[in-house]
Amino acid sequence: MRILVTNDDGVFSPGLWALAEAASPFGEVFVVAPDVEQSGVGHAITIAHPVRAFPHP
Repeated sequence: MRILVTNDDGVFSPGLWALAEAASPFGEVFVVAPDVEQSGVGHAITIAHPVRAFPHP
């Protein structure tokens, strides 16, 4: 099973990684989160700049 874990608090949020670790016994976990905290912008759309993805060590 593939599991997607995401948030709007940023990739350095401790809860994000705790959830990803807890989910890992159940399948392949993918984490997608902003590089900085983005709380409150859930309805925003990005059209002026490209969206980039980077692997996190």
